[in-house]
Amino acid sequence: MAVFLISGDESLVGQELSTLLKQLVGEDDRMLLVEEFDASDPSLSLASVTDALGTLSMFSDRRIVVMRNVQQLDTNSLAIFVEGLRAKVDSAEVVITITGRVLKVLGDALKELGATTIGATVGSNARDRQNWVESHLVEAGVNCAPDAVRLIANWFGNDASRLGGLISTLNSAYGEGKKLSRENVEEFLGQAGAVPPWDLTDAIDAGNTALALTTLHRFLGPDTHPLQVLSILANRYSQMMRLDDHEIRNVANAAQVLRIKDYPAQKLLEQYRILGSGGVAQAISLLAQADVDLRGAKDWEPELVMEVLVARLSRLGGVRSKNKKVVSQRR
Repeated sequence: MAVFLISGDESLVGQELSTLLKQLVGEDDRMLLVEEFDASDPSLSLASVTDALGTLSMFSDRRIVVMRNVQQLDTNSLAIFVEGLRAKVDSAEVVITITGRVLKVLGDALKELGATTIGATVGSNARDRQNWVESHLVEAGVNCAPDAVRLIANWFGNDASRLGGLISTLNSAYGEGKKLSRENVEEFLGQAGAVPPWDLTDAIDAGNTALALTTLHRFLGPDTHPLQVLSILANRYSQMMRLDDHEIRNVANAAQVLRIKDYPAQKLLEQYRILGSGGVAQAISLLAQADVDLRGAKDWEPELVMEVLVARLSRLGGVRSKNKKVVSQRR
């Protein structure tokens, strides 16, 4: 029987596990079929896990063994689990969940057993989020118009784990198969989700002030103080300042200097080339002023300080980008 590995973001692993178990159990009795273990449970008995893997079920012709949070096992415990996995009976289906890196000893065993890997991750940009949302809607039998899919992806932002609840609600409200419009979906969305920091920096880089301000308000929340947002922006422009070197000719040079991957290095290098040394210096000056203002120099609410900063940074990027295009056209 099959072995499955669900790996990725902690907030999404549980959602993928629920979906997979629903498919594997089908019309059978889950109570009789599924045995679940959690490596994060201090009382976990590995003997019980290996016993479930290696013995036939008394109540069914198959058994589904779920092992959650395998990343919590120490080296010795992981070795015992892997040994039990390799010795499992043919009638046992195994589902393993993990966040973080898959250690070689487990990876080798999964490869030998022909395991299926399910990625519980949305991706790193808006397009990835939209594709992820669309695929899960289709899989659940929810037929949404393209603008409704975009709305869901943008509204939930980084809180993609909420999609499962929305799917259940939409299926209850409309049933399966009906083509849902943006208006059908809108009333069930609830509070807007958080967004990753690159949504904010992308909007600023593009000079889209309206989007940048909207994203700022979604990024700020009970768990995110304006000083944290300021720190993210300050780090970004400090990285651009480090690129102010004639020896940096390409993305590979930039990635090496900044010690980051090629894709974020490319975005930083592109924006640096738009702003130039003068533009980056202006941005640093704006950030320094905002830092002073957040600490009490101005009698403004912190959110207002950040709104003004983001608007000015966005305008700075947009003006420089526009000027660069005009110069290029003249040439």
